Amino acid sequence: MDPAHLLRQLGGIASRQQLLDGGATEFGIGRARHEGRIVRVRRAWYALPGSDPGTVAAVRVGGMATCVTLLASEGLWVPRIDGVHVSVAANASRLRSARSRIVPRSVDPDGVVLHWRRASGATTAPRDSVVGALAELCECADVEGFIGAADSAVRQRRASLDGLRAAGVPTALIGLIDPSSESGGESAVRLRLRRLRIPYRSQVSIVGVGRVDFLIGQRLVIEVDGYEFHSDREAFESDRERDRRLAALGYIVIRVTYRQLQDAWHEVERSLLAIVRSGRHLA
Repeated sequence: MDPAHLLRQLGGIASRQQLLDGGATEFGIGRARHEGRIVRVRRAWYALPGSDPGTVAAVRVGGMATCVTLLASEGLWVPRIDGVHVSVAANASRLRSARSRIVPRSVDPDGVVLHWRRASGATTAPRDSVVGALAELCECADVEGFIGAADSAVRQRRASLDGLRAAGVPTALIGLIDPSSESGGESAVRLRLRRLRIPYRSQVSIVGVGRVDFLIGQRLVIEVDGYEFHSDREAFESDRERDRRLAALGYIVIRVTYRQLQDAWHEVERSLLAIVRSGRHLA
């Protein structure tokens, strides 16, 4: 069996033993490597060229991709947390740099966040499960960051509440998960509205406009821009057209930008509370 073909079947990265168990031979592995069709990541581990860099780095270190590294590679929303996050066994040794399989991690530790598993013994998997990665994220992210990622995973049916509970995610956090949120920004705003004890409805359909992110009372609409700045002029214009239609229907619109979520939420909060206390959000 061709090692490159086997690697494609195994997700792009696998151990030598997995390749041998799948029908490859030592000679075939060596030839495929010599031809550049597969690359050696670490002793007895191989990958296809162009494989997910986070997973390759995690295996090179000596563990498996987890936390934000795994979740981002699965296309899920993740908070901005630096580093390659690697799950390693409790008794792991001979850890390597994320950049070179021949350089010890002690010499080049930068950019690697280790997640120590309770169990001993090397893993045979290059990647954690989505549920496992979310459980690890509890240790790295604040509440908003974790809930944003969990909302994304549950919404895309990559995780379930029961699965997260079984993985040890605290019940208090599970109770905050709401898969109706379509972005990490929406998750953050939802949690902040809860803390302010402002009643809201999410993903409300308004005739002539479509769905809005949040509706407070009958008239106050909150729209949350993505966590990235608008780079698409067409999307920017579409948002402004929605705002115009909402205003024409008598709605008050607050659009929360990425900068405001990160650095100026107090300004948004002040405006929200002023509108709610004055009763202008009511019909």
